[in-house]
Amino acid sequence: TRTFPSLLTAAALLWNDGRPSSSKSAHAFSTKAPAATIHSIDSIPCREAEIYVSTLDQSITILEATLEGQDKLVDEVLMLDEERAEGVDNIVENDPYGSVLWPAALTVSEHITHDSFLKSDGDAHHTPTLLELGTGTGLVALAASASNKYGSILATDYESVPLKLLDAAYLLNQDDGISTTTTTPVVTSLFDICNLSEPLPPADIVCAADILYEKSTGIALAKRCIEALERGSRVIIGCSPGRPGRPAFLEELRRLNPNMEDVDFVDVEGRTCSGERNSLICGKGSTSVSNEPEMLLVALVDLSP
Repeated sequence: TRTFPSLLTAAALLWNDGRPSSSKSAHAFSTKAPAATIHSIDSIPCREAEIYVSTLDQSITILEATLEGQDKLVDEVLMLDEERAEGVDNIVENDPYGSVLWPAALTVSEHITHDSFLKSDGDAHHTPTLLELGTGTGLVALAASASNKYGSILATDYESVPLKLLDAAYLLNQDDGISTTTTTPVVTSLFDICNLSEPLPPADIVCAADILYEKSTGIALAKRCIEALERGSRVIIGCSPGRPGRPAFLEELRRLNPNMEDVDFVDVEGRTCSGERNSLICGKGSTSVSNEPEMLLVALVDLSP
């Protein structure tokens, strides 16, 4: 099982000029978001957010934790960190990052739903299957569903809260009639990319957006990429600026396959996200969030078997 408190603690030091925050969950970064319908998902308050996906020419409704919900998740992580330091066993981990949207999710969504993407993927008569790793709020899976270009969609995460956000958002999009075509059902499942004893679920296309939060995750994702490529899957990884696991990902990818020495991310035009963020999830200096969506360069790598 992976842990995130160490990253949260480092973030607290960095985003408070090297001084620990005086409270467990300081509201260091806030943007004004329009009033939205609030839902309670697993006792976490979440807001509806409409995200425009240009390749679909429509908006997708996602659910992300409100500031209050983020505070709750972060406080739980910090409490678990304290219990771990005291030697308490059988601690259930929580990951607050998957409860809010990050820029690479939109970039990957538009990449995998673009007409040219599937045309370049081989047999025009074959409807590919899609596997998403670390789905978070589920925008990528929801966009793929709305495109109706995939035979099946499996969205995974190692935490249950993101999967519940996605399940609820999928129903909202159906009820709202946002899609102008029949949508592909989204199946959700728990899956930890760092648990290498469990094989990668089968799919023609494997994608992940903004999961390179630490070195260990970067190394694990590189191993999963090699696993997917060796079985014949195409792999797409999106990464917003400043993710600390990206160098480790590339280093491990090249170590595992020397033929990938020249493989690297390419910057593509994406957009920032908006909405309030807990200071330990997103600090003042972050380029990922702004009051209104702005152009942001997002790193993308597209690997063919």
